[in-house]
Amino acid sequence: MLHLIVSNELHGLFYIMSATLLHLVLSPHFIHKEQHLNVLFSFILSTFILCYWNFSDIDPLIYVLQLVPVCLLFVTLCVGIIPSILTWLMFNFGCIFVLHYYWEPALLSSTFILILGFLVRNHMSVASLAIKLTYATAILIVYELLYAPLAPYVFAPISLYTGYVVFFAFISLWILVALQFLIDKYAIKKQHITHLEKNRMLAELSATISHEIRNPLTSTRGFLQLLLNSELSISDRRRYVELAISGVDQSTTILTDFLNYAKPSINLQEQLDIKQELEQTVRFISPYASDSQVVIDISHECDAPLYILGESQKLRQCLLNLIKNAIESMPNGGMLSLRTWKHPSAVQISITDTGVGMTSSQLKSLGKPFFTTKTDGTGLGLVVVMSLIKRMNGKISFSSSLNRGTQCSIIFQLK
Repeated sequence: MLHLIVSNELHGLFYIMSATLLHLVLSPHFIHKEQHLNVLFSFILSTFILCYWNFSDIDPLIYVLQLVPVCLLFVTLCVGIIPSILTWLMFNFGCIFVLHYYWEPALLSSTFILILGFLVRNHMSVASLAIKLTYATAILIVYELLYAPLAPYVFAPISLYTGYVVFFAFISLWILVALQFLIDKYAIKKQHITHLEKNRMLAELSATISHEIRNPLTSTRGFLQLLLNSELSISDRRRYVELAISGVDQSTTILTDFLNYAKPSINLQEQLDIKQELEQTVRFISPYASDSQVVIDISHECDAPLYILGESQKLRQCLLNLIKNAIESMPNGGMLSLRTWKHPSAVQISITDTGVGMTSSQLKSLGKPFFTTKTDGTGLGLVVVMSLIKRMNGKISFSSSLNRGTQCSIIFQLK
C-alpha cells in the first residue's frame, strides 16, 4: 500500500516539477513581459494536466487530497493570479468531467484556499523560507480539514491509506515551495551580479573615456596657450594650429569609436565588391605601410567581382582597422598578405602579417571591450569591427603564434 501511494504521489509531483522546469527553460524568451510569463506557465501546466488525465492511472483520493491542493497552492503562492485561476478551473473540470468523482467538496475547498492564497500572497513575496513553508502548510491543513466534513465518505472511517496520502501531500508541497524559494533566490543573486557587472563596466568605460580624451585635449590646450605668444613666427603658429586640430581630431575619433561600440548602425542595401573595397583601402593606407617598412601583397583567387551587401564606409573602416593593426604588429617591418576567395555560398578575406603574434591567452581575449595589446589603444576598435562585420552577415576569426604573425579571416555569407 505504501509503495503504491508513494508511486502515485511522486507521479503527480513530477508532473508539477516538469511544468516548472519547462517554464524556467522557456521563460527567458518572455522575461520582459509578465503577462506572457503567466500565460506561458498556464499553458505548460494545462498541457501536463491533460497528459496526466490521459496517460496516468488516477487515484481519485490522491487527486483531490494531494494533486489539487498542492498544485493550486504552489501556483497561487509562487507563480501568479492568472495561472492560479486557470489551475483552479482545470482541476475542478477534471473532478467533474474526467474523474466523475464527488466534485462538490473539491470545488468548495479549492475555492477557499484560492481566496486564502490570494490574501497571503503579498506577505510571502519577500518572506523567508520558514515563513513561506508555514503559510503553505497552514493553508493545506485548512484545505484538508475543510474537505473532511464535506466528504465524510473519505475520512469515515479514517484509514491508514488516507493518512499516508495527506502526509505525502505535505511533503510534496514543502519540496515545491523550497525549490521555488531557491530558484527565486538564485534569480535575485544573478540579477544582483548583473547589476554589479554593469556598474563595473560603466565605471571602467567612464575612466577610459576620461583618460583617452583628456590626453589630446590637454595637448590641444597647451598649443592654444602657445598661440597667445605674439613673438611666434607664422610657421610656428601654423604648426601649433595643425597640432591643436590633430588633438581635436583624435578626441573625435575616440568618441566615434565609443559611439560605434555602443550602437553600431549599418545600411545593408548597398551592393559592394569586396575586391574593389579592399584595393581602395590599401591605396589609402599604403603611405603608412611604407613608413613602417611593410610590404603589402594583395591577390585575388578569381577575376570576377565578389559582391556582398553592406555599407562601403563601414566596410572600409573595418578593413582599415584590421590592416592598420597588422602593420602596427610589425614594428621592424615585414610582409602583409591580403587574399580573397570565392566559396559556393560565401566570400572570404584573409589578412596575414609576419608580426609579433599573440599568445593563446591574448587570442582568447580578442574582441573584449578594453582589451588591447597596444600601449595607447582603447581596445574598442576591434570590438566595433567585429560588431559591424556581424551585421553584414559576416564572421571573423583569428589565428596566431607568438613571434610568427597573425592571420585574420573574414567570411561573408551570401544570402
